[in-house]
Amino acid sequence: MQNLSRRNFFKLGAGVLAGAALFDLTGLNHKAFAQKITPSNFKINPIKLSDLPPATKAPLNSQLVNNAYDYIISSVEKITDNKLRQQTLDLIKDTRPKFMQLYTSSTDVTNIYNKLANKGLIDTSIISPEQLFPPLKTNKNPQDFISAPGSGYASHHSYPGGLPTHTAANLSISEGVVNTYKLIFGYAVNTDIVLSAQALHDLAKPWVFQWNEDGTCLPEYSIAGTGAHHILGLVEAIYRNLPAEEIVAQACAHNHPGSDKDEESVVNWIKAASIIAQKNPVKYGLLDKSGDKLPTPQHQEGYIVHLGDHDWVLSGIVAKNTVIYLKEIAKTDYNFSDKDLNGKLFNDFRNYIGAQVSFMYLYNLMAQNGLEDVRNLVHQIVLK
Repeated sequence: MQNLSRRNFFKLGAGVLAGAALFDLTGLNHKAFAQKITPSNFKINPIKLSDLPPATKAPLNSQLVNNAYDYIISSVEKITDNKLRQQTLDLIKDTRPKFMQLYTSSTDVTNIYNKLANKGLIDTSIISPEQLFPPLKTNKNPQDFISAPGSGYASHHSYPGGLPTHTAANLSISEGVVNTYKLIFGYAVNTDIVLSAQALHDLAKPWVFQWNEDGTCLPEYSIAGTGAHHILGLVEAIYRNLPAEEIVAQACAHNHPGSDKDEESVVNWIKAASIIAQKNPVKYGLLDKSGDKLPTPQHQEGYIVHLGDHDWVLSGIVAKNTVIYLKEIAKTDYNFSDKDLNGKLFNDFRNYIGAQVSFMYLYNLMAQNGLEDVRNLVHQIVLK
């Protein structure tokens, strides 16, 4: 597979693939697959329980995750503006936050923290200057895009490779909305802006949700009333001088500016990101001359990005409930102790399974066919 050469999976060692065998999910013979609800476009890699890889390597041999990553790249390559297309690709392929060149000392960080606090854009009772930015080693990728989770450990697509699957889904949804407007209303929005903004909305998640050795990820703090990843992604886009229209659309992912109150949230996110990026949002064209409103008339691309970023509505509750089923299977079928269920062994277990087939697929299998079919599939993925 293409993903194996790209990610050099064989560095994991010969023990990773049980019997060095890939097999097609459609070959499994039980009720779920007979009803044709199986993913027909990817294969899974079985692995021994004793060979479970760490979170950063769990998705490297996942055809699901690599297909999603390739879909993201192919979507971005549809961008017709050469400069914007290259900027977007660069940000996905290299997750280092370059704006951190502005913050080489603790004094730099404290100064910008105080500016945010003075504007009421951070809660100083919850977040300290030391917690403003996630850990970052000089000139090192905090994490590859392909291995990051879609969100925090208990939220949507919270498995290694969840970020590519989440982003690919959101891009597909967004393109669907764009095409619907073409079909029904007979006009086209700026698809370049939609694709770039949706692809880059979560670009800070590899940094914010770095994997710990125990298979959990770092916790996320809030900036300006939303997840830090949203603000830090905007900071990087501003620092890299992406078009103002793209940044405004990207800012709308977490809320649409359809009312004064909702617009205020989007404006505050842009203000916070501009402070950290050390750019004037009015001169940049991100806010109007008052500095408290978005430029008018508002473009529709931001609303479409917001609509497209709603995969979490379903995938969040799916992740929460699927982990409950996986814990039951781990305990009864793999003899996990209570300590195992709350530590690294179960984390690696659920992370590998999620990376192979997604929590979305497992939960749908549960809803359609019941726990026994989920159990059968888990047995095919993790061998005792």
